[in-house]
Amino acid sequence: MRSFLSISTKRWSVALGAAATATLLAVSPATAAGNTVLVYTSDGPGTLGAKAISHGAGDPEFFEVCDTKADGMRAWAQFTWDGSTVTLEDADGATDFCQNPNPHATSRQIPEGRTINVKVCLRDGASGPLKSCGYITGKS
Repeated sequence: MRSFLSISTKRWSVALGAAATATLLAVSPATAAGNTVLVYTSDGPGTLGAKAISHGAGDPEFFEVCDTKADGMRAWAQFTWDGSTVTLEDADGATDFCQNPNPHATSRQIPEGRTINVKVCLRDGASGPLKSCGYITGKS
C-alpha cells in the first residue's frame, strides 16, 4: 500500500509540470525572438550627433532616427533585413532625446528571428557624403 505522502508528491509534481508547460507555451514568439538595439554615430568627444533605434521586440517592429545635436548636420539611418531597406532622416536636432511621438520613425512587419542591420550616420545636407557612421545588428 502506497503512503499518502508518496501520492501527494506525485500529484504535485504532475500539477507543477503542467503549469510550467502551460507557462512556456503562453510566451508569444514576438516576446521570445526580438530585441531592441541602439547605435550612435562615431563623432565625438561630447554629445554624439545622431542615434538610431530598432525596436525588434514589437509587433510590428519600429524604427527611429534622432538628430541629437544642433550642429547643422542631419541624422541618416538605414535599417536592412532580408533584402528590404528602410531609410530615415532627421535634420532638426537640438536635443539628446528623440521626439515623442517621433516624426522620423516608421514600423514594418518583419518575420520573427530575422537579423536587422542598423547603420546611422551624419550627413551635411540632403545629399552630402555619409560620415561618422555607427553600426549594430539586432533581431526582429
